[in-house]
Amino acid sequence: MRLLPASILFIVVPALLTAQLFEKPGWVRLHQQGLLLSDSVECYFGIGSSPNSQEEADAGARHDFAMNVEMKVENVIVHNVQELDNSVKEEYSANVRISSEVVLRGIGISARYEDVEHRKFYSLIRIQKSTFDTLLATEMQRDLERKKTGNRAEEEMRAEELRSRQVQLDLKKKEEATRVEELDLERKEFAEFLGFQAPDQVIDLRNGEVARNSYTIGLKAPLSAVALQSAYFLVAFWHFELSAHAYFEPGRLLKSSILHREQVAFKIQMLQGAGEMNKTSLAIGIVGYSNVSSLRALDTVQGQVSLFAAGDIALPKAFYTYASAYLDERKFSFGLSNIPFPELFKDAVSLLVQLDYVWDNNWRNRFQDPLLIQCGIRFRTSDEFTTSLTYENHEFTVFSIEVGF
Repeated sequence: MRLLPASILFIVVPALLTAQLFEKPGWVRLHQQGLLLSDSVECYFGIGSSPNSQEEADAGARHDFAMNVEMKVENVIVHNVQELDNSVKEEYSANVRISSEVVLRGIGISARYEDVEHRKFYSLIRIQKSTFDTLLATEMQRDLERKKTGNRAEEEMRAEELRSRQVQLDLKKKEEATRVEELDLERKEFAEFLGFQAPDQVIDLRNGEVARNSYTIGLKAPLSAVALQSAYFLVAFWHFELSAHAYFEPGRLLKSSILHREQVAFKIQMLQGAGEMNKTSLAIGIVGYSNVSSLRALDTVQGQVSLFAAGDIALPKAFYTYASAYLDERKFSFGLSNIPFPELFKDAVSLLVQLDYVWDNNWRNRFQDPLLIQCGIRFRTSDEFTTSLTYENHEFTVFSIEVGF
């Protein structure tokens, strides 16, 4: 008779334990009925379910938990942070990211259940509100510290950029001040030279300047012959210049002149004395020229027309020199006019060098030299009267006189 109760206990207890094991938890039943958990006032919770796997149910629980605590996060996090030095000023709004970080870092799945009958998996996350608030406050503080550190680094970078920009500005200001100072010294050093009027020609190269006088007459004669080498007449007004040149060859016994070439040119000055130190002038124009073999044989005259460009630039640092250039269809000419004693004689004395490359055979010298090197010295007694002594065409030493009025 004593074995019967023991046998009954042996059968009943495991059955009760098995029934209890497979009995649905209360949180599952409440969830299936759409009711809140009994401890929802003291806890935050999240429940997830999935017909596929326990992992999907876990993910659903985490998502549901995040949705439940979102309002809490909104109420707790929304505030303004402003330090006394105004180095940090950020507004926190609803930030589910922080709550998600809390879940990932400090909160795990509290319970799981598999409903074998209905082939469904359930997961539960439950945490005391006080515990969660502590975790949330800790995470917020960490996040704030990270932002402060980031802001400090950004502020330091901005400060360094500002310092670098300021240093660059200071250097530019110093360079500009140095350049202005150097320019002032150069102005004082070359004041005499810069006050001169640039010459309008070298030897026979007429550059980008316009003649100083309204009317100019010029004559050239070789010292070895009692005859003219060339004669010219200029009319200048505003930025325009009209000129006519006649070139002669010595006749027999070097006592007469024969008209050999002639030229008429019209010049327009496009740029006049531009710049402070290196004053520059540019001009363009048109030139008509011809070769005349004999005054009695005018039918042999060969006339041509060409555009031309001319210019000059002051080079005070190059020993008080003016560089000039001229180009047309016949030739290219380059010349230098140097003022050796600007303080003593001002521009009354000039040393001249001119190089000509002539590709038109009809305008070469009688030796047919394509390259000519000519040089000389000029004396200017006034703006109206100039004389010069030059070596020209690899043949003659020429005396020139020019009168303006």
